[in-house]
Amino acid sequence: MSTPEANRPVHTIRHGRIKATIWGNQTQKGMMHNVTFSRSYQDDQQNWFDTQSFGVSDLMTVAKAAFDAHSWISAQKAENENGSAERNDQRSNSPKKAPQRPTAPAR
Repeated sequence: MSTPEANRPVHTIRHGRIKATIWGNQTQKGMMHNVTFSRSYQDDQQNWFDTQSFGVSDLMTVAKAAFDAHSWISAQKAENENGSAERNDQRSNSPKKAPQRPTAPAR
C-alpha cells in the first residue's frame, strides 16, 4: 500500500499561473523524474481550476518552466552522483593510486 508521501511531488516550479510539477519515481536504475505542466485559472464565480491546455501567450512561460525543471532535475542527478562517489571513496580503506602509464622505450 502506498503512503501519502509517495504521491507527493518532489519539487514544484511556478511562474505566474503556469506550474511545472516534478514527480520522483524510484526504480532499480535509480531515481527517475517526470514533469507535468498545468495552468491555473478562475471561473466566473472566482473558483480556481487547473488545466493542461495552454494558449499561445502561455507557451514561452511553459518553455521557461520546462527549462527550470530540466535544470532542477539535472542538479539532483549531479548531487546524487557526487554523493555516491564520495560514499564510495569513504568506504575504501586504501588510498587510491592513479594507474601507471607504460613508458616508451628509450631511443
